[in-house]
Amino acid sequence: MDFQVMQKRLKSANIRNIILLSGFVLMLCSNGLLAVKIYSASNQVVLVPTSITDGMVARGAIDQRFVEAVALDAVYGLYNSSPTTLRYGRIVIERTASVKNRAGLLELYDEVAEDIRQREISTVFRPTQIEHNLDQLEVTVKGELDTYLSNVKVATERRNILLTFVIEAGSVRLSKINRIEEEK
Repeated sequence: MDFQVMQKRLKSANIRNIILLSGFVLMLCSNGLLAVKIYSASNQVVLVPTSITDGMVARGAIDQRFVEAVALDAVYGLYNSSPTTLRYGRIVIERTASVKNRAGLLELYDEVAEDIRQREISTVFRPTQIEHNLDQLEVTVKGELDTYLSNVKVATERRNILLTFVIEAGSVRLSKINRIEEEK
């Protein structure tokens, strides 16, 4: 081989190595800066409902949209069920409930679930109106509950559900679910 060709290849290999080393150092620095950013950032744990819209939680403030989403999540978990989806509904109630009231709410859910299992029915709740009373931490969900046996709708009834919340660990958590009888 010619000496000049070898020298040219060596020079090109050195330039390639410098470029690769520069890229490596640049990536190492950016990873270090990202690690510092993550370490120094303040984190906040938020109870995330399954139906999410933007701007749900502001630090320390009770947001109407967030409370509404948690309420709908609990109602859907309780009333949109079939014998095959009962486990998921229980998980939803467990996730949204306050620690103090969780056992009672799960007991209520288990009663509804046992009825669904025994009668082998499915229920679907369709909300039509949501009323808020954030001063009392209450949400009333009005709608229609359809009951199905196999694929046949066997009943439809109006249902008003009052959900009461408590503030727990910087988050709004479910404390009670009550059915409200309609005034005639």
